[in-house]
Amino acid sequence: MWRARTIGWVMVALGGLSVVACVVLVVWTHLGQRADERSLWSVAVPSATSRMLRAWLGLVSVEFIVIVLVVAVLLAFVRRRVSRALAALALVAGANVTTQILKAGLPRPDMGVGAGLGNTLPSGHVTVVTSLVLAALFVVPASWRSVVAFLAAGAGTLTGAAALILRWHRPSDVIAAYGVCAIFAGLALLLAERSSRGDGAHTGPLRLGRPRLVGHALAALTGAALTGVVLIALGLVPHADEPSALLGGIVLSAMGVTCAGVVAFSAWGLDALTGRASRRSLVASTRPRG
Repeated sequence: MWRARTIGWVMVALGGLSVVACVVLVVWTHLGQRADERSLWSVAVPSATSRMLRAWLGLVSVEFIVIVLVVAVLLAFVRRRVSRALAALALVAGANVTTQILKAGLPRPDMGVGAGLGNTLPSGHVTVVTSLVLAALFVVPASWRSVVAFLAAGAGTLTGAAALILRWHRPSDVIAAYGVCAIFAGLALLLAERSSRGDGAHTGPLRLGRPRLVGHALAALTGAALTGVVLIALGLVPHADEPSALLGGIVLSAMGVTCAGVVAFSAWGLDALTGRASRRSLVASTRPRG
C-alpha cells in the first residue's frame, strides 16, 4: 500500500514536471507558442453561454476565497482535524502566491505569435478554484471523498474550459495552474501527515481497506466529462473548421484529464492518511492497559 508521504512526493514531482514542461516546451519555443495560440481559438460558444461562463469566473475574488476557506477550516475544527485545516490553508495560500509570482516573473519571448501580451502562465482563476476544491477534499469526511472528487474535478475543469473559451488564457496557462495545485496538494499531504499526531482521536468506524484510487479516478473523470457534455449542450462548437474541432477536443480533454488526475491523486493520498490514522487508533485501543 502506498503511503501518504509517497503519494505526496509523487504529486510534487508530477506537478513540477508539468509546470516546467509548459514553460520550456510551450512558452519558450516558437512551435509551442504557435500551437498554444492556435488552441486558444479552437472552440467557441453562443453569447448566452459566454455570459454564463463570465459569471462563473466572476465568482473568483478575495471575498470568495475567504468565505470558502473559513467554511473549510470550521469543518476541519468541528471534526477535530487541526492538521487538515493547516494543510488546506497552506495549499490555497501556497498555490495562489506561487501562481502570482510565476505570472509576474516568468519571461515570455516575443516570437511574433499572438498579440505579444506577455506571460499569462499560470492562470490565476484556475489556480484559485482548483486549490479551493482540493482544500475541500482535505476537510470532508472520508465517506464524502468520492462525491467531492466528482464535484471538484467538474469545477476545476469548468474553470479551465471557461478561461480558454473566453480567450482569457492559453491552454498551457491552465495546465500549468493544475500543476501548481498538484505541487501544493502534495506538500499539503506531507504537512498533514507530519502534524496529524496532534489531532483528536480517530472517530467512527475504522476502515483499513486499500485507498480507493480507481474509485476516485472514476468519480473525478466523470465530473470532468460531464462538464464537457454540459458545454456541448450549451452550444460549444468549433471556432472555424473541422481541424479546430479536433484540436479543441484534444485540448479540453487534456485539461479535464489533468484536473481529474490531480483530484484523484489528492483523494488517494488522503485515503492513505486516513488509513494510517485508523491503524494507529486501532493499535492504541488494543494495547494492554495498566
